Amino acid sequence: MPKDAKPTLGGEIPQAPTPDLATEDAFAVMMERFDEAAAILGLAPDAYAVLRQPDRTFKFAIPLPKDGSIKVHHGYRVRHNLSLGPCLGGLRLEKDISRENLGALAAWTTWKCAALNVPFGGAMGGVDFDPTNAEPAEVEHIVRRYTAGVMDLIGPEKDIIAPDLHCDEQAMAWILDTYSMHVRHTENAVVVGKPLGLGGTHLRNSAAGLGVRILMEKRLKEMKFEEPASVVVQGAGFIGAQVMRELVKAGHKIVGCGDIGGAVANQQGLDIEALLAHQKASGTVAGFSGGDTLESDALLGMECDVLIPAATAGQITSRNAGDIRAKLIVEAAHSPTTAKGETILLERGIPIVPDLLGNSGAVIIAYFEWIQDRMGYQWTPSIISSRLKRLVLDAYRKARKTAETHKVSLRLATCMLGVERVAYFDRIRGIYA
Repeated sequence: MPKDAKPTLGGEIPQAPTPDLATEDAFAVMMERFDEAAAILGLAPDAYAVLRQPDRTFKFAIPLPKDGSIKVHHGYRVRHNLSLGPCLGGLRLEKDISRENLGALAAWTTWKCAALNVPFGGAMGGVDFDPTNAEPAEVEHIVRRYTAGVMDLIGPEKDIIAPDLHCDEQAMAWILDTYSMHVRHTENAVVVGKPLGLGGTHLRNSAAGLGVRILMEKRLKEMKFEEPASVVVQGAGFIGAQVMRELVKAGHKIVGCGDIGGAVANQQGLDIEALLAHQKASGTVAGFSGGDTLESDALLGMECDVLIPAATAGQITSRNAGDIRAKLIVEAAHSPTTAKGETILLERGIPIVPDLLGNSGAVIIAYFEWIQDRMGYQWTPSIISSRLKRLVLDAYRKARKTAETHKVSLRLATCMLGVERVAYFDRIRGIYA
């Protein structure tokens, strides 16, 4: 494409094919959506071919001494794009980790950051290790050896690590310490999601829930719905707990909640703190005495004002989308709705606030933590809250405008914002040869 050429919106441009993965693979579907966004934008095939490829994919061995022998695990780091700034990406510990899914998650983070106007590219890393029954010393060994293995890739100006599956603030503290030992000074900004005293930030444990509440209330207001909402939340983990606490604090009512172990419902409103205490003690919300027992599958079909999937990918599909009785869906999980499921919901007139916006609070609070570490200064909770609200609503308004202009879904419009911004600045920067 010539330097001064402008994309022709709506042009039918052949795209590089998406990998032929399973139909229900959430991340394959996600990449197909970005292909569609690029086509609508009229992005040149050669330009988008560059954007679809990771900047770097790295695999290395992590030996773990155990019971007198050595088990070799493998660590991965995928950096997708650095056009807008350093990469941001999680570290996940998962036995059946997939390099393809890591690459898709890295790309997803690139587009998400771009849509939110956050100056990061996307990355993702992981180790093929299941920590659920491992000794704490083994988990620490894996995390520290992973950090040492990616020392040349990570850094405050290159790639910032964030917590993901089976990684918490303790894991982030180990990464901070390991990296700092290698560079011979404490470098807080190499990792986010840290304990507050080690350069963490206020509101880290509520930012995702705050973002969901802001968007839910904004969309309900557009729908002329003014009363406190009755809400069903699927998932009671780190994100689900944030969402429920934030909504209850704002006067909304959680009438149903479920996880992999089961579900509970109470039309008068669940006692969220009691529910979460029960979940912490038993490992599931099932059996909570403050509500009626439900099958997990029945939770999504509960009558409510808002349904918030905050668990795992691929929960709303063509098989159950017709049973949903919510007036609005706000996605707090990654890719909880399949493409076929979304088509059915939109045909039924049920609007969706997609995950790229719905769980944006987690990316924004990571960005804020990185800024504060670079400044050596800590913002107050009120400053963080007001700035997070501004970024979330700015992105939402732009996505709504794009959706109306091009007559597309809010999900596709948000994808278009991310792809267009990265492609534009890639073109401005040019190709170093």
